[in-house]
Amino acid sequence: MSQWIEKLPLPPLYLVLILVWVYFAVYTGGLLAYLGLGLLVVRLFAAYPLKKALLALVLLGLFAGLFLFRREMAEQAFRQEPKPVSWVQPIPDTIQVNGDSLSFRGRGNGQTYQVFYKLKSEKEKEAFQKLSDQVRLEIAGEFSLAQQQRNFAGFDYRAYLKTEGIYRTLTISAIKSVQPVSDFQPWDWPSLWRRKALVYIQTHFPKPMSHYMGGLLFGQLDTGFAEMNELYSSLGIIHLFALSGMQVAYFADGFRRILLRLGLKMETVHLLQLPFFLIYAGLTGFSVSVVRSLLQKLLAQLGLKGPDNVAVTLLILFILMPNVLLTAGGVLSCSYAFLLAMLNFDHLPPMRKVLAESLTLSLGILPVLLYYFAEFQPWSLLLTFLFSVLFDRILLPGLTAVFLLSPLIKLTQVNFFLTGWKR
Repeated sequence: MSQWIEKLPLPPLYLVLILVWVYFAVYTGGLLAYLGLGLLVVRLFAAYPLKKALLALVLLGLFAGLFLFRREMAEQAFRQEPKPVSWVQPIPDTIQVNGDSLSFRGRGNGQTYQVFYKLKSEKEKEAFQKLSDQVRLEIAGEFSLAQQQRNFAGFDYRAYLKTEGIYRTLTISAIKSVQPVSDFQPWDWPSLWRRKALVYIQTHFPKPMSHYMGGLLFGQLDTGFAEMNELYSSLGIIHLFALSGMQVAYFADGFRRILLRLGLKMETVHLLQLPFFLIYAGLTGFSVSVVRSLLQKLLAQLGLKGPDNVAVTLLILFILMPNVLLTAGGVLSCSYAFLLAMLNFDHLPPMRKVLAESLTLSLGILPVLLYYFAEFQPWSLLLTFLFSVLFDRILLPGLTAVFLLSPLIKLTQVNFFLTGWKR
């Protein structure tokens, strides 16, 4: 890997820095993005030999072409009126029931839609809450455009769905029939497994234990998480669930230790980690934070660490997840990774290292938080440290053990401590 890095015309981090400005210039078209890009290009030719600068410009041009192509494809898909659908296939792990409202992402006519439906009875509600199989729904419904931003700093739901490759919402007026699907593709398996795990958690564990388990183990912050979401947001630590990808280190290192204890060679362990990483990413819904963390873990095993690791990770994300920096979650997750890569606290004792990282991350990410949310909680500096230790050292391994042992023994007594702490 290092041999490929050495062949680049620029240091990877500097190349990616310019590429980020290219990205925002293409996708946002803002004056600031073009000004920043222009200054960096001038600096590029001033600081590097002409040959290297031209090679870098060619590479940047290729990525710019890729960004432009994807942007135009998305715009065409958005402008195109969808054909009427009579069947829709829900993506299993996106099914959510909130009161008498059902929502999910579904496929039909080769497109993905955000689907809404008002449940007609308690029986129907319970059926969808427990649904963990792949099905097709025969429906009657109407398409519409998602709601745009209504006020300053308001949430633009339409723009968010576009970053997810969804260009219409579908409101179902009637579900005529529900039919099982048996011919689904292998890439649908992680979504189905994740749904089965989430339904199992909801039906076998009490609240709020089930919410913590779904959030920490499978990255599911569903409607049942709403009360705790408000609490953690007010404390400024919701990123511990949504953005940090902290579960990756725990599960990846645990899987690696198990294989090594079984006597497998390091080369074999690295090969077996590839399918494990792919499956685990699917079980967490392919969230940006988890995919980013897994890529960094994989590149580190190949000998790529520090700033180069972050730079190559972002290059790969631009290809795999082209909308990675168009959402607050993607920007925050990548910003966390960048800050951690630029700072080295390895010389500190373990607890002081965690404290130093937490304080640095909270302060370093402050400009991004203010830009997206226009608020910051000062006490989050200390609470990020305290809760990261609690989640990483106690809740995450504890809930993992409870989940894995649940077919043999029910340890729901743990819920008493979670309920007492939440109050």
